[in-house]
Amino acid sequence: MSSNTNTQTFQPVGKALPREIIKWIQGLDLSYSVKDPKRDLSNGFLIAEIFSRYYPGRVQMHSFDNSQKDERRSNNYQQLELFFKKNDIVIPNHKGFAEILDNDWSALYNFLVSIYSFLTQRKVINPPLASYVNSKEFATSTQNTQTFLLKEKGIEKLQEEQKQEDQFQKEQLSEKHAPLSVSSKRTNFMRVPSKPISQNLENLNYQIEVKNISYRPVQGSLLKLKEEQQQLEKQQEKLNSNNDRQIQDSFQKTPMDENKREATSTREKQLDKSIYDILNEALTQRQQFPQFAQTVQFKQNGTALQSFIDLIDIYPEDFVNGFFQELITQKEAYINFIFKDTNEVWKFFKFTFQCIQNLPVQRVHVCIDLVNQFGARSLQKDALKTRSLFLEFFLPEICNLIKQSVFFEKKQLLIQMICSFQEPQFKYQVIQTMKSNLSVEHFMQCLAVFSGFEQESSELWNDMKRYGYIYFLSASTSLSSSALAILCNAAKANSQVKIDRHVMALAKNRWWQNRCLCVILFSEMIRAVIKTPNYQNLIKSPQQGQKFFSIENDRIISDLKAQVNHFSKGIEIASLPIDSDILMTQSLIHIVDLLGDSKILLELFVKIVLEVSQESRQWALFSQEQQDEYDFFIPSDKSFKFKLNINSQYVKQVSFQILLHLVELLNTQKLLNLPLGHFELLHWCFQNTDFKIQNMESCEQIAKVTKEYVYLGLSDPTVLLYANDLAKQLLDLQFKAEVQIENHDKIFANCIRLALKAENDQVLNNIVEFIENLVAESGQSASDGLKNFIRSVYDELDQMNPSPLSNPKISKCFERINDRPYQSPHPDVSDVQVQDEQQSDFQY
Repeated sequence: MSSNTNTQTFQPVGKALPREIIKWIQGLDLSYSVKDPKRDLSNGFLIAEIFSRYYPGRVQMHSFDNSQKDERRSNNYQQLELFFKKNDIVIPNHKGFAEILDNDWSALYNFLVSIYSFLTQRKVINPPLASYVNSKEFATSTQNTQTFLLKEKGIEKLQEEQKQEDQFQKEQLSEKHAPLSVSSKRTNFMRVPSKPISQNLENLNYQIEVKNISYRPVQGSLLKLKEEQQQLEKQQEKLNSNNDRQIQDSFQKTPMDENKREATSTREKQLDKSIYDILNEALTQRQQFPQFAQTVQFKQNGTALQSFIDLIDIYPEDFVNGFFQELITQKEAYINFIFKDTNEVWKFFKFTFQCIQNLPVQRVHVCIDLVNQFGARSLQKDALKTRSLFLEFFLPEICNLIKQSVFFEKKQLLIQMICSFQEPQFKYQVIQTMKSNLSVEHFMQCLAVFSGFEQESSELWNDMKRYGYIYFLSASTSLSSSALAILCNAAKANSQVKIDRHVMALAKNRWWQNRCLCVILFSEMIRAVIKTPNYQNLIKSPQQGQKFFSIENDRIISDLKAQVNHFSKGIEIASLPIDSDILMTQSLIHIVDLLGDSKILLELFVKIVLEVSQESRQWALFSQEQQDEYDFFIPSDKSFKFKLNINSQYVKQVSFQILLHLVELLNTQKLLNLPLGHFELLHWCFQNTDFKIQNMESCEQIAKVTKEYVYLGLSDPTVLLYANDLAKQLLDLQFKAEVQIENHDKIFANCIRLALKAENDQVLNNIVEFIENLVAESGQSASDGLKNFIRSVYDELDQMNPSPLSNPKISKCFERINDRPYQSPHPDVSDVQVQDEQQSDFQY
């Protein structure tokens, strides 16, 4: 919005503004009244608030300070200049704020006239008196004054002698009629100095025409007449009051009147009680309960209330919590009592703030809940009184408590407590007050918590994000953490966050908490890209008409994938190296639903799962929690809360992609044996993948790489359970999904031989049970594939020297499939030796 209207420059008369501007300012309902325009408007705060009425949502009022300090005033006008440039606002005749900052009233006056004309599209008419006072005629007339006399014929100039004589007669007349009781101050007050009238009245366009003059002579002095009238009025009032008292005394007093008088006196005594007296009585009564008579002792030289405040951290928890719950139960009665007097409201909340200050962080929740409920009810009872008390008294007290708190959990609860007194329409004032009462670090922490409660449509997001942009690269870990938390909450609320150029700089921060917040922020940025219509229509579910090649669509798809990869790379840099369980937990939680959209994140997920502790791996793969849960990590004063649960359903949807990447990893690494983590992930992937709907070539590649590791695992006690299930899955792949697995029988026969060599009862019993189940399943199967496989394994074992079939447990397993007992093919082994082996528990 711009304007090219030419505005005339005015010279102010005194410190007053034109009447139309005063009425205009009063109609805007500003947060502070304008009593002295030069003082109240010179710092720029109210000027900014005036523009906020015409440009709602564009002026960030919490960036302005209502202070007369030069630094704050200069900052206010700098913010106004930025606002003018951003919104293309051109104020007529405005050449900067340098003169206003130098307290030039004329510059401020003309600036106010200009913005009035600019915003209202109305002109200010310079009053005639102002034009005359600022003219040359006024300057010359004050130096050489002349007196004129009004007569029937017109105005005549008085000669000096006649003027002196008239003045002498006036003085004598006033001395003669002046009453002795009138003070000199009052007489001087009534004397008004004469105003000079210029001879050049025609130049000022004034025309004076006297038509008729009538007068009535007054007997005596006007002051004396007025004084006599006041005395008569006082005598009449005194007479009326005496008559009323006599009428009241004439009535007879009845017993009913006496009862009423006693009830009234009792109520007056109750009203004389303070809220401290009532709380003191309640505590005394509660202390007399049998369960608290011995454990709760009050100070002998103080009241029960003062003892409760001082010793609240050592009193039993059930005593303290019970007392607060009792106050909450009787909330309505207490609210009605304290709101009869503003001092009682302040006393009650002062008591609660003292309790919060002395309570440890583990026990402060109940007291804060009490304040929250009383605060919300107070707003319903009397919003105006509660708001004014909160801003003037309560909020500074809460700010002091925030500064004194050591743990962030207590700070967070205190900041949330502010929301119970906070109405949406004066959030700016609350934030402004907090900014003036807190250090930068504490103020940023408050904004970080506040941002978690803001709605998507809130007008505060632009201001909060501005603080986030200022401090997110700060060298102070506290400031950068708070700034990143604000940006995270903004991204979650679908408020656009622009950090593309700083992703790598943020990701390289080595403070564990900032790394966590970077992972959260970047993951939210990826979700914002995925939610866009272009991504949904072109990549997620392309429509029929968009499946064909288009240069424009190809460019859009390329740009969207580049954005996702850019933020994914930032998550990878922030997550690695894997040196913090909390960081790994947060990374898994926030990337789990993005694995299908980013190969970088899928590879990162596999890397993290393989390298974290077994407990974290089990949690990530098999956790069944579905609801969001939060907990506090408090290793330092700067910690925030983090999400603690994972939705494993998202991971199951990409289990086959994870399996393919894991197989590719195994094929590259060429490991001799798989660690436990690999077996757990491999087992999980096989469990959650439907191979019947997958590509046959991919399934054959998976079986080719994993079969040897699986069968080797059957001879390792640490991975035995996982290897058992995986071996069954491989057999199902071959005989149910018709996946071709080369040398399957030879590998299984070698597995049996290695199991015997392990000389471990658990391994031997497991392999025997596995073969028995396999043989039993082949007997129930309608196809001959499994039976032929078992016979091939038997033949492979038979050709080994020494043969594992020489073990009676192994040979017995194959009898059902071959229908004949095993006979040793090696002549160097005597029948006696074979018989002894069959009778013993010999194990390879």
